[in-house]
Amino acid sequence: METIAVTVPLAARYQNEFINIEKTSCTIALPLEPGSHTAVSDPVRIGSLSLLNNPGITAQLQVSYEYDKDRNILTLYGTTYVSEQSTRLKTYLEGTDEYCLQQMDGCYTGKNREQDYNAQWNYTSPLTPGLEEHFKEIIRDVNHIVFRAAKTVEGLTIRVKTPPPQLTQTAYKNLLLVYKNGIFQGLYDPEKHYDDNFTFKSIQSVWGGTVHFYYGENFANVIGSTPDPKIGGNSWLGLWRNQFGNPTICTSYQYGGFQCNNYLVGGHIILGKKASVVPRGSDSVYIMPICNAHNNNDNVYMAALQYLDGIWLKNYLN
Repeated sequence: METIAVTVPLAARYQNEFINIEKTSCTIALPLEPGSHTAVSDPVRIGSLSLLNNPGITAQLQVSYEYDKDRNILTLYGTTYVSEQSTRLKTYLEGTDEYCLQQMDGCYTGKNREQDYNAQWNYTSPLTPGLEEHFKEIIRDVNHIVFRAAKTVEGLTIRVKTPPPQLTQTAYKNLLLVYKNGIFQGLYDPEKHYDDNFTFKSIQSVWGGTVHFYYGENFANVIGSTPDPKIGGNSWLGLWRNQFGNPTICTSYQYGGFQCNNYLVGGHIILGKKASVVPRGSDSVYIMPICNAHNNNDNVYMAALQYLDGIWLKNYLN
């Protein structure tokens, strides 16, 4: 069984008259076992609270992830993704039952993600200015290190849950997904009348995050993907561009002797060597920049050569 084991920062040096925290690191391991898991580092003392006669402060990291053995896909939680499962840094005050659970969206001190104050152990007060940001930076570094280590695992596809792109109010309304009797009809049209048989969903319902392919990973077209909605007023290629930069060449350029052209599109693709119709609700459709020649040919398969990162769509046209 493959295990991703990394040494990561646990605390950065921070000192004032009330608290003393030393630069500390730890090891955390993510065994690639099927299912959903949370890797937890061993508790390590990172400092003391001089305000209260120096009781120790202990910390440990919690990194949640999912692993699909059949498809060899690892799913991580991105730094900006708000969830109870996002990476968290838990700190304890020795001699008490008080703890603070730091995530990127805030510091929680109780069950059910309560944002409150402990009687003794808090670092969001004026006594410890900037300490919460120090801990957030630790979380950023941990996520980066884990992702970087995962990319070294041979044959592993890595998905990262992220929030959908930011939209203006008008763009959000115009990008509502319209369904009739459960079948996708297209995007919201303000000039049309919709009766009670129609329902609407936000674009968030199809956004999963990003995906990283290993070099040479094979993929093929999604058959019948033409009616997909656009996100943020951009074509799918524009969405990829906003996320990763301007593509200048087909991802699978000249692979297998195929003659690519210079017109790029944001192609809907699936892993493997066979183009296929994808069931509605699939969580395994991706967007990659490919040439129009590839996009219009369902009899060939492609490979991730020029670009390894793409957009991940979940709940595909469901």
